[in-house]
Amino acid sequence: MKELKSNNKGFSLVELIVVVLIMAIIAVALAPQVLKWVNNSRISADQNTMQQVISNFQTALSNEAAYGDAKANGANENKGQLALEITSTGAEWKFPSAGDAAIKDKLKDKFAEYAGTSFNSSGKTEDFKSKVANNTISIYVNQKGKVTGEQSNGGAGSIDD
Repeated sequence: MKELKSNNKGFSLVELIVVVLIMAIIAVALAPQVLKWVNNSRISADQNTMQQVISNFQTALSNEAAYGDAKANGANENKGQLALEITSTGAEWKFPSAGDAAIKDKLKDKFAEYAGTSFNSSGKTEDFKSKVANNTISIYVNQKGKVTGEQSNGGAGSIDD
């Protein structure tokens, strides 16, 4: 009589199902924590974008003509006037919101130069975007040239200089 050799070199279907179930349980348990880490990373990226934009504004204000526009058009000495608004679709130039249309916007030109961006004819650029859904980053410039940043609807706080 011949001996049958047992040559099993694989996993049974039951073993594979058990492994898949264990992996699914681990994934369900870790998913909320991973999503929190991703959201915190996006908020941090928005704060870094805000700091970069504020730095570019401060550099642009070192130009005498750009500073003159800011001083002439700044809303007040406190918060100031909204200069740039950044959303998930891009950034829109808002400064100055009112006044003489003939004023050459030197601050905008200098900001674009230092930020390495350009604005289209409607004052928008896609070079700066918010990573957090429904988050708006607002940059303000006051009469004394102080630049402040603020996040709303999903951001964490504000950054002042």
